Formats: sequence, C-alpha cells, structure tokens
Amino acid sequence: MAKIDEVKSGSRIEMQSENGAYRPTVSLRSRVRACRSFLLTPGSRPERFASTRAFGGDAIIVDLESTVAPDDKRHAQDAALAFFREPPAADFMRILRVNSPRSAIGLRDLLALLDAGSQPDAVILPKCQSADEIRVVADILDGSTIGIIPMVELARAVFVAELMADAHERVCGLFLGGGDLAADLGVEGTWENLLYARSKFVAAAATTGIAAIDVPYFKVDEAGLRQEAMASRKLGLTGKAALHAEQLAVINAVFTPSPEAVSRARSVVAACNAAGRSAPVLEGHVLEPAMLREAERVVAIARKSHGVLQKPH
Repeated sequence: MAKIDEVKSGSRIEMQSENGAYRPTVSLRSRVRACRSFLLTPGSRPERFASTRAFGGDAIIVDLESTVAPDDKRHAQDAALAFFREPPAADFMRILRVNSPRSAIGLRDLLALLDAGSQPDAVILPKCQSADEIRVVADILDGSTIGIIPMVELARAVFVAELMADAHERVCGLFLGGGDLAADLGVEGTWENLLYARSKFVAAAATTGIAAIDVPYFKVDEAGLRQEAMASRKLGLTGKAALHAEQLAVINAVFTPSPEAVSRARSVVAACNAAGRSAPVLEGHVLEPAMLREAERVVAIARKSHGVLQKPH
C-alpha cells in the first residue's frame, strides 16, 4: 500500500499525516468530487445565475460556448466576468465553460478572465482532444488558482481520457459531453450506446482521483432523469450536470449517500485518525488511499446536505 503521506491529488497532498496521524485537507479536487449537481447556464442569461443556489445546486457552470449564440458571445463574456468577480460562497462552486481554446474566441475568453481579475473555481475546456491542449491552458492560467475540467465529447477523447486526467495538477475533473459524443459516433445518445464511453471515462477519472461529471439529461422526464442518474452513480460517476434548475433536486437525491454510507465513511476517517504511523485498519481490512479519498467525499457531501440523507427511490 502506498504511504498515506505520499498520495497526492493536484498541488496539495490530500491525505497528509501530521505527527503520524491522518489529517484531511480540502483541495480543489476534493471540492469538485463532492459536487453532486452542476447547472449549465448560458452566460447570456445573467438573471439565471442565482437560480442554481436557490434550487439547491452544488455548482453552476456559466457557459460561453454552445448555449450562447454567436452575436451574444461578447455580452455573455462580460456578464460572466462580472459574476466571477463577486465574492465566492461557501460550499458552492462557480465554473466557467469557455469556447474551445483551439479557437481565437476561446483564447480571448481565457485572457479576458485573467485581465479582469475574475476567479472561477475552474474552467471547462470543450471538445478537448489531448493532454498537450490542457498543458497549454495551464500555462495561460499560471499564477491563478483556477482549475481545469476537460470535456470528453469526441471519439478521440474517449481513448486519451486517461492522459487528459493526468495532464496537469490543475485538472480537477472530467466532464462527459454526451450529445456531441453521440453525434461524433453516429449513434443516438442512449444509455446503452454510451455505456462503453462512460465506463472508460469513469476509469480515466479514477486514475488520478478526480471528479467524473455526467452529461445532462436532455428530456423533461423526472422518472427518466432519476433512472439515468442512478445508473450513472452505480457506474462510478460522482455527479451530473443539469439543463434545468428543476432537475437539481432529483440529481442531488440520487447522488446523496445513504445514512449507512455516511456512517461507514466516518468510521473510515476515524480509523485513519487513530492509526498513527501504522496502516489504518477497519474491521480487519486495511484501508487503501482510494478508500480514504472516497470516505472524505461522502463525508463532505453529508456535511453539505445538512444531514438530510435519503436513499434514492
């Protein structure tokens, strides 16, 4: 088993030991992993920015890309920059989806972000195709605390997702783009058709312990949303994007751990605290770093949901 004090996630050690005892830290990667729901909101509709928190969402994705008409791009950028200059809120993440950094408008999005002094928690890179692309963006963001979430929405990206996840310490999650991926594959965006891509996607995110964010559910169908969200959670995805604020409650319910899972996670953390310099053990089983990381995620979600923990129906 790897030593606890050597297990890193991003630029900070997430499972540190102080005087031999386990001491969790809260890194950007940890915060994104603890997000259950992400509301995708057009940057051209700033009046909607407040709805994510009002409806209980864990994160907002302000979009400058596909939900914004070409003539509205400048207005959307201005509105987004103003929003991200506002003070951040506790237990709520603010994320910006820029246009593709391979385009002139995408590069302008990134440079404008830095020039304006705006600080989203992370930027999403649409139609990302390589680790090199991520490293270029990381160089542009040098000197800031902004994380990077590449989108896996092209067939090529499915096969390099692991390299994208490990491209740079700023990478704090992967985001599946099911609509564009289905189009690139020439199939309908059904669960069955995207199962292989989702499985590869989850495994890629797990290699570096980052969030795996599922594609939005495009239909106005609560039962269908719940069914897909439950299947995604069981497959290992950590959260799901939404297109409508009304979808957030269902997504939160599905991705909120049960009281039994929270109790178990707290026992894992307690066992690690009590282990000192020895390998942590719970009920006769050695606790591996991945188990500790997952326990921290579950406890963080429980804290965020204020103890209202229910099993999804």
